[in-house]
Amino acid sequence: MTQCPKCGKTLRLYHWRPECPYCGVNVVYYNSNDRMLAETEYAEIEHAHSQPRIDRAKAAFFGSPLAIVRIVLSALPIAALFLPLGRLSRSVGASFNVIGIYRYLSENSFDGVVKNALSGDALTLSLVLLALSVVLWLVCLICLPMSLGKHGKGRNLILNLLLLGTAAASAVNFALRAGTLLLGAYIYLFLLAVILVYNLLPPVRRLPIKHTVCYIGGLPSDEYFDMKAQGVSELEIRKKMVAALTAMQEEVRRKAAEEEAQALAKRAARR
Repeated sequence: MTQCPKCGKTLRLYHWRPECPYCGVNVVYYNSNDRMLAETEYAEIEHAHSQPRIDRAKAAFFGSPLAIVRIVLSALPIAALFLPLGRLSRSVGASFNVIGIYRYLSENSFDGVVKNALSGDALTLSLVLLALSVVLWLVCLICLPMSLGKHGKGRNLILNLLLLGTAAASAVNFALRAGTLLLGAYIYLFLLAVILVYNLLPPVRRLPIKHTVCYIGGLPSDEYFDMKAQGVSELEIRKKMVAALTAMQEEVRRKAAEEEAQALAKRAARR
């Protein structure tokens, strides 16, 4: 069941005709222009609200050379994990990297790994901390496009500190209790420290954002929202929208006329 948009009477299932049985208005087309305008305005408002988030994501990800360098730096640590990371004291000559860590963790049950880590097993605890740092690295990479948001800078700093802290704890625990660190571990820690320092640089914390101008009914979104906040009547807003759209159409016609005149001039010159 629904209601007639004009008289407000309830329309039931057996009222199958498009005309309202009470007032005779066509329910489908009644006030269709206003409804279409309202739907269009709603879509443009939603776009105006979401566009700043898109602009910030673009600026944080590839909006400037500093942002591109940050992406490259943030992706490098995972390559260091494929280098030899450590050698166990009880296995002379045997080294391991992230592939060996994955095999070790996958061959044991989750409960068993957690139990060994909590019981103080040096190797398992080191590998769990390293795996946690890899997860945090992935989270940092995913959160980079959101780093210019309201809480982005603080979140980015906390994640980088946790990432470097878990990796350092894993390395120290392994070096003191389980074996010897190799080149890959030092490169991994160095790259994480470089990322942390780079993200603290003032130019990186203030990456430039190129804002896209959004229009609502032909009016810039900032102007539209200001009028709404000031309590300007809908009629006055509609009048300004009509004037703005008319100006846009005239500008489009002017540019089209100029392009056509230039094309005709080029043809005449060729002849």
